[in-house]
Amino acid sequence: FLGKDSIQYVNTVEVEPLVYKAIGQFQAGKSKTDDLFDELDTSKLNAHLKELVPGLTAKVFRTYNASITLDEMLSQETKDGDVTQKIVVYQKANKEVAILCN
Repeated sequence: FLGKDSIQYVNTVEVEPLVYKAIGQFQAGKSKTDDLFDELDTSKLNAHLKELVPGLTAKVFRTYNASITLDEMLSQETKDGDVTQKIVVYQKANKEVAILCN
């Protein structure tokens, strides 16, 4: 799918057989260019998440993943080195987070 800034997002993951079967059912009668979850939109998803936990939105997951990724990359790669090296590491980590957030 096209994500933020119209950057295509492609990812392959392993899922449980039940999830695989459900996705197959969602795909039935759709072309490869059709949205898989065509009846779901951000407002519906966020409404459901807020029922589970007040204030929870899809953006919270995105922010969490970005924060954890940046923290891990910086803490692993900036222990040693001068300021110039740390700037390079930061720029690389920032780029990875941007890709993650799509």
